[in-house]
Amino acid sequence: MPTALQVADGLGGWAGPATLYRVDPPIEGKDHLLLFHQPPMYGQVGQMVVLLADEDAQVKDSRPTHGTHATNDPNHPFTLQMAGGYRLVDSVDEMGA
Repeated sequence: MPTALQVADGLGGWAGPATLYRVDPPIEGKDHLLLFHQPPMYGQVGQMVVLLADEDAQVKDSRPTHGTHATNDPNHPFTLQMAGGYRLVDSVDEMGA
């Protein structure tokens, strides 16, 4: 079953605080995803954004990927499920289990 482990939280430089997750299996060769919630602006709905990243939270392509969706609810577990069927785990030992 696909799994995701939170690696870092509260990362700056995005439209909202970002969270880095290590994922198994990888997406397009990347084993980390960066998620953040872009709050609603100018009457438009907010958005959960999913970006492919590396272990240092570096993003080469800032185009949102699978799992990105319009919402005012910053629900990371739901977004990870949409991105690749990932479920959150609490430790590396549970990755890929």
